[in-house]
Amino acid sequence: MAFKELSPIAKEMYLRQQIESLIKLYRSAQFNLSKQLKKIDLTDFQRYRAQQLLKEVNGIVAGLNKGVYDWAKNSIPQSYERGIDIAAERLKAMGTTRFVSYDAKIHTSAISALVDDVTIELITANNGMKKFFDRYILQTQQTILQDAEISSMIAEGLIQGEARRTVSDRILKGLREQMGNQQFIVINGRNYRPDSYASLIARTRTREASSQGTINTALRYGVDLVQWDAHAEVCEYCAQFSGRVYSISGMDKDFPALTEKPPLHPNCKCVILPVTRERLEDRGYLNEVIKLSQAPSIKIDSFSRFEEVLSQI
Repeated sequence: MAFKELSPIAKEMYLRQQIESLIKLYRSAQFNLSKQLKKIDLTDFQRYRAQQLLKEVNGIVAGLNKGVYDWAKNSIPQSYERGIDIAAERLKAMGTTRFVSYDAKIHTSAISALVDDVTIELITANNGMKKFFDRYILQTQQTILQDAEISSMIAEGLIQGEARRTVSDRILKGLREQMGNQQFIVINGRNYRPDSYASLIARTRTREASSQGTINTALRYGVDLVQWDAHAEVCEYCAQFSGRVYSISGMDKDFPALTEKPPLHPNCKCVILPVTRERLEDRGYLNEVIKLSQAPSIKIDSFSRFEEVLSQI
């Protein structure tokens, strides 16, 4: 059955499975890369072995890059479509339109850009992981060669026995600790496990695609306002946005510009829904919602919040 034909609940379940599929992809690469580590700490680790390991790591990452692209091409459009669904339900309920097009140019262009963004983000992390492995393999080889040279010089009495490896030894020790914890991905100088990183990116980027689908659908049918949905189990930070109305264009005199959209943090379940001034007036909420929407809100550095959660995974 095509994704469009699934029920809303079935779509949510399917999207969750898509998230799990990316995590499994990274978990498999993580396992295969860990296997390569076991080949490094060998006494006969020579240049030919280093080159072979580099080749194998390149192959693992290349396969991961292809898997990432295939995942983004499939999962992001479906997540975006879920956002169209959410907007369509509200637009129909408000009487704005009886039919919502899923194939408008605004959607195809946005989906293409989102797929590219997610793919580039993941492949950049993957290539950083490859560089991290390359550095470790080459540093290991260099250290082993230094060990052999130092041992030879000690035996020949050319240097004293207290000689120690210097900077390269400390670098290798730090790398080994990170490798032992399988923290192969480096983001802003911090190391993370690939499966944890994939989980975070999959959950946040698919939710972002859904929000963008809702926004573009609202614009497609001439609706400039969206309302932050109040839902159960809302976190302390997101609670301040519940019920607020924002202007997508930023041109409304009563409502602030939509500068942030769900998700505001990893695993955020908030959604935004199209709404009109007429709808709020009919329900007697207009003045109350204007006041609520104009109230100050706590500002946070979204990236720092994501970094904080990443470090806890």
